[in-house]
Amino acid sequence: VVLVFILSIASLVIYFIDASNDGVERCQEWSNNITQQIDLAFNIFFMVYFFIRFIAASDKLWFMLEMYSFVDYFTIPPSFVSIYLDRTWIGLRFLRALRLMTVPDILQYLNILKTSSSIRLAQLVSIFISVWLTAAGIIHLLENSGDPLEFRNPHPLPYWTCVYFLIVTMSTVGYGDVYCQTILGRTFLVFFLLVGLVQFHEKIHNLEEMQ
Repeated sequence: VVLVFILSIASLVIYFIDASNDGVERCQEWSNNITQQIDLAFNIFFMVYFFIRFIAASDKLWFMLEMYSFVDYFTIPPSFVSIYLDRTWIGLRFLRALRLMTVPDILQYLNILKTSSSIRLAQLVSIFISVWLTAAGIIHLLENSGDPLEFRNPHPLPYWTCVYFLIVTMSTVGYGDVYCQTILGRTFLVFFLLVGLVQFHEKIHNLEEMQ
């Protein structure tokens, strides 16, 4: 479990590196793309681990519907498709950030977290950070891709700018220096805020109760 978490974070770091470049897709030979080669090695491990978990699962249907199974569905196949097409696509690799939700479990396994309050605090923080980074990845993908069907209006927006934009928006500060321009980006942001703001303030309230 610890090894899977470490490799997931390493894969997420590779995504951060690729997402720091311009655009979400570019033509580049696989042999000349170091980050894609490293990410492929990680995904081969994740694929093997997925099949091992599938074989060991007592309830196959429940396993197929787990959140982390969907993370594998959307992150592993595109890595192999990119090799075939000789194209580098950011894709949905930001979903690896959801693995951060397992941090409290790992800390308990390592006997670092011992009290219920520390476990609860770690759970709240890990959920917030993982959702924050994942939502920023969605905004980054939608804005840099443009609106379908022709994708002619991409809005170049670096990933870390999306991270900054979301935290400012979720905290209701809203400086207005960064904003979504595509229809898909704005639509996602509306629905995300409807749920995210409620959850954000609920988590803050839970933290206050723990003090």
